Amino acid sequence: MNFLAPWHVPVLAAALALPPLVLLYFLKLKRRQIPIASTLLWKRAVHDLQVNSPFQRLRNNLLLILQLLILIAAIAAISEPVRPGKRGIDKAMVLLIDQSASMGAKEADGRTRLQIAKEEAHKIVNELGSSQRAMIIAFCDRARVMSAFTNDKPQLRAAIDAIEQTDGPSLLREAMELAEAHSTPIGEVREVGSSQYILLTDGRLPDSESVRVERGTMEIARIGEATENVGIVSLDVRRNYDRPEQISALINVRNFGTRPAKRDISLLVDGQIKNVQDLPELAPYGRPDAIHAAKYTKDPADNSQATAAFEMMLDTAATIEVRLSGEDALAIDDRAFAVVTPPRSIKALLVSPGNRFLRIAIGAVLDSFDIWQPEEYEKASDDKLIEDGRCVYNVVVFDGHSTNRLPPGNYLFFAAAPLIPDVTLGDVVPAPVLLDWDDTHPVLRHVNVATMSLFSCHKPELPSDAQTLIEATSGPVLSLLTRERRQYLICSFSLFDEDRTHVNTDWPYQEGLVMFMFNALRFLSGSSTIGQQPSVSPGQAFTVSVKPGTREITVRRPDGTTDKAAASASGLATYGRTNRVGLYHLETGIPGEDARAVNLLDASESLIASNKALRVASGETVAVRGSDYVNRPLWPWILGGLGAILLVEWIVYNKRVFV
Repeated sequence: MNFLAPWHVPVLAAALALPPLVLLYFLKLKRRQIPIASTLLWKRAVHDLQVNSPFQRLRNNLLLILQLLILIAAIAAISEPVRPGKRGIDKAMVLLIDQSASMGAKEADGRTRLQIAKEEAHKIVNELGSSQRAMIIAFCDRARVMSAFTNDKPQLRAAIDAIEQTDGPSLLREAMELAEAHSTPIGEVREVGSSQYILLTDGRLPDSESVRVERGTMEIARIGEATENVGIVSLDVRRNYDRPEQISALINVRNFGTRPAKRDISLLVDGQIKNVQDLPELAPYGRPDAIHAAKYTKDPADNSQATAAFEMMLDTAATIEVRLSGEDALAIDDRAFAVVTPPRSIKALLVSPGNRFLRIAIGAVLDSFDIWQPEEYEKASDDKLIEDGRCVYNVVVFDGHSTNRLPPGNYLFFAAAPLIPDVTLGDVVPAPVLLDWDDTHPVLRHVNVATMSLFSCHKPELPSDAQTLIEATSGPVLSLLTRERRQYLICSFSLFDEDRTHVNTDWPYQEGLVMFMFNALRFLSGSSTIGQQPSVSPGQAFTVSVKPGTREITVRRPDGTTDKAAASASGLATYGRTNRVGLYHLETGIPGEDARAVNLLDASESLIASNKALRVASGETVAVRGSDYVNRPLWPWILGGLGAILLVEWIVYNKRVFV
């Protein structure tokens, strides 16, 4: 038997309660003396004289014994005694097995936490009776039913064995909702009304405190004792604005263990080591006695993180890998990947009946660009406008010309709009007043919007997912809308009035127009972040462009296996089986669309110390020691015994029975 309360609680209670009770039985009753005119009562008087002395010899007293037992039972109850016992299994049991990245951490015996969890799950299944049934759910950031409710042990064991390690983050909510949905009494499982949930995890579940156990009880089997880990938490690769052939890589590394760590970091280009840097010694994340209760925080401990920066000349596309030296419990966060895009100049097209201000602004940013009349654009053949299923121009600027001829690409509209569903340019509103703008967005960076004035603008109607960058009393003035492989930057005003005889804004006379055009062209063409294809987290799908006419592409996964992904008629292919970190190589037929990177870069998963302070928002939960035994509380039985002793004491007192 064990006690959950600190040792000083029962000791203090015993010191305060037991001595006073015993002392009361040493004292004698003090009686008032009264003269009596009879010698017949002398014998009784002598007896009373003896009784009225301050103290007497303690005699056997049943009431004292009962009262001592009551106090001892109360002291034992507040000590919260528990006994380890075999886990009871209800008729319906749901095994929730964590397969997230941190469950891939290796323990001292060489087994991963997922392997340990699967072994414990096998033991639980083996204890099932013939009238009991179980269900298996595996989860990371998504949950999956591996086996519905059944009492077929071979089927349950096969479902457990089929659970694969993933590199994704861990979230409990979806798994719990899925478990309770399947536990609802419907159809064949009508007798399943209240389930027993057994959660096998290391406890690193960021959303656990928002999870509710609506029916049944949850037992938590915490897996894992390893604590030492150093991981990469961010990787950013960019090309220099002025010198696109130069790239820079910025990497952030953190120590999540209990001991100082020394590492160096290597930069690999297309699999070849190009540079190595020593990192300063990283301080521990937390103390050994507190690490298992520590929560991930964005503010790391002093000196527990370090930053490394690499710069090099790279005038072609390439794959980048950064790698930490040394070994720790979790290997997947020791590497991070990036797909570097080749440097390229922006190819732009201006579609306008004539606008010297736009020509000057674009010419200040680009050495050369094409200018077409609106009629020329509409009549141009597809081979002049489309290549590999995309617009041959990185950016097309429309001046007062709305169109539906919009092959996949990037478009900037002035006093015009794409002719697509849910987008309408609207009526002209005179003298709008600018109210708000997002100067943190790359398009408006260093643009002084406050000094800009408009004589008129349109009142556009846009879908709810359009991002408003500048807002006026008339509505959105500058908006960003994304549709499939198209980006639309919509300005609801023109630089000229309707007759194109007078200016409609003072923007052409400020440097703000040139700065806006510089930002817009770079953002739409991808140059604001050019340097790497955006990476995705494990479990997230990515979409790539494919050569027209392609129906299926081949995907080579990081483990060397190959997979297939279907391509749509619009020239897009989406792949979602990204459960492992690394580079995914794709046969798309389009340069620059042949690889994607999947990275963990999740500090909450890199903190691998098992969370012994795991809590859920509401519901009955029981902490499981190991996985075979559960701490059964004994205090309800002790309180029941205390009540029985009180009843006996009351009977004895009322009958005045003494021994």
